[in-house]
Amino acid sequence: MIVEPELQAWLDDRAAHRRARASADAFAREWTDGVVHQGFDTTFVTLGDCSAEAVVDAARALFADDAWLDALVAGLAETMRGDRYFEAPFRALHSDIHTGLLVYEDDHVTVTAGVSRLAALARRKQAGGKGSIHFSGQLAVLKFLKAGGARLAFWEADPIGPTFSAATAGLCRTSIVREIGDGEVVTVDGRRESYIIDHARSNLLVLQAAVKTGQAPVSVEYDAASRGFIGCSAVDEGDCRIQMIATLARKLGAPGAFAAIAAFLDHPSFFVRWHVMKELLGVDAAAALPHLRRMSARDPHPDPRAAARTVLDRIEATAPKRKAA
Repeated sequence: MIVEPELQAWLDDRAAHRRARASADAFAREWTDGVVHQGFDTTFVTLGDCSAEAVVDAARALFADDAWLDALVAGLAETMRGDRYFEAPFRALHSDIHTGLLVYEDDHVTVTAGVSRLAALARRKQAGGKGSIHFSGQLAVLKFLKAGGARLAFWEADPIGPTFSAATAGLCRTSIVREIGDGEVVTVDGRRESYIIDHARSNLLVLQAAVKTGQAPVSVEYDAASRGFIGCSAVDEGDCRIQMIATLARKLGAPGAFAAIAAFLDHPSFFVRWHVMKELLGVDAAAALPHLRRMSARDPHPDPRAAARTVLDRIEATAPKRKAA
């Protein structure tokens, strides 16, 4: 990699690093203590234990005035002009199409602001179409600050509930296709609804509030061509962490962690139980075999039972046969 002299000078200047860090810390304090962030806190914290629909109503009310976003962007731009190496104190979010920042989060909701890029949408179209349809498992409020002449295709599927099963997932289906106007606010119930950007004339600037309250246990993906089930993944952050820890134990080859990981075989989420079971087989297959037998016979959810039975059958089919005495 070729590094230009100005960047190299900054990389070698520890004082410059400290100034950039101080700028980010100061910006973060001003944002957290500011009127907008405090308003978010007041709105969502006071909701207490409430329904997902109540959080949606609160988010829609906050999105009625988006002047705060203009002020936030202006503040970031001004700071960047003063220090080109300033890094915004927000978690960056990236996908193949969307780029954005997480600007607020609490137990009820995450609020993000981002851009959907026209060039990336065009590349996806050229690469062969729609790919997959993702149902997030969460209610979401979207405000299209700049709609970019977008046409959205909305999709539906059977609701994702606690007893969701791949075997009974069914097919997703198209709902409506319509254009979105600048400033329009749309609520999408990701537990049974999704959308894709079917067409756009320019980049889209979007605010989104993703509701954590009342979320489904999993997000689900369907194939856009066949409309059939592809797979699912955890929505809850705690579930994701358990899965990551189990995978890490297997990758590190840590047999000492076997008992701690095996304790999650009683986890209430069926997909966590199966993920843990797979990783335990990788850590110590012999020790995991009794757990696999129990899962194949007694797991309360049909998907782990069926998956465990399939793996058990393969293991038993390849095991050496005992000779008769």
